[in-house]
Amino acid sequence: MSHLSEHDRWPATSLMGMLGGADQNALLSKGVIRRFPAGETLIHEGDRRDEVYLLVSGFVKIFGNTYDGRQVLLSIRTTGDLIGELAALDGEPRSATVTAATKTETRMFASDTFRAFLDAHQTTAQAVQRYVTRKLRLATRHRIDVGGASVLVRLARVLDRLAASHGRRTEGGIRIEVPLSQVELAALVGAAEPSVHRALSELRQRGIVVTGYRHIMIVDSAGLTDAAQEAPESIG
Repeated sequence: MSHLSEHDRWPATSLMGMLGGADQNALLSKGVIRRFPAGETLIHEGDRRDEVYLLVSGFVKIFGNTYDGRQVLLSIRTTGDLIGELAALDGEPRSATVTAATKTETRMFASDTFRAFLDAHQTTAQAVQRYVTRKLRLATRHRIDVGGASVLVRLARVLDRLAASHGRRTEGGIRIEVPLSQVELAALVGAAEPSVHRALSELRQRGIVVTGYRHIMIVDSAGLTDAAQEAPESIG
């Protein structure tokens, strides 16, 4: 994304997108650069470490552990997003595991450095508050979207949201940039993998999506929106 200006490179919904140029530069001047290859874990659920990471490039996946020891994909974060801020702010153990989905570059802040920065930069502190609130709202919205509807509708809603937040427009359509396995996609949808596989096949047959190894292309955005609004019926 080097061809973009320093301000425009950050998605509007990310923390960095909420900040003005001076606050962006001030935050980027702090911390240390940490790079992670795909598959490496940045944060472990239950850990007492409390560093904060600002994502400069790449994608990370947020996982939670179930009572029976399974990892469930909860959400995805990308450029301009902040991760690990809750432990730095409230002193509690990590609430989730964070793993690099692609090659990822971050700025890492010690928790005391991060808190001191917020104390000295009130506009950034206010943006962090709005950012955290937005994430909580999105988590609530996600639970509503994946509850009480057919798997087809839930899948369409999840793909629609992923296209909006992590999509890149190409000649063929909107490519969802983050690599997702069908197991991970099923976790986001909140359904069994075979049901999600059938729903994905239905969307392919309708000409709404094209799929490849760990990527999904939305070729009919209007059709996807319609599918997300359908009454729950056959699939699932």
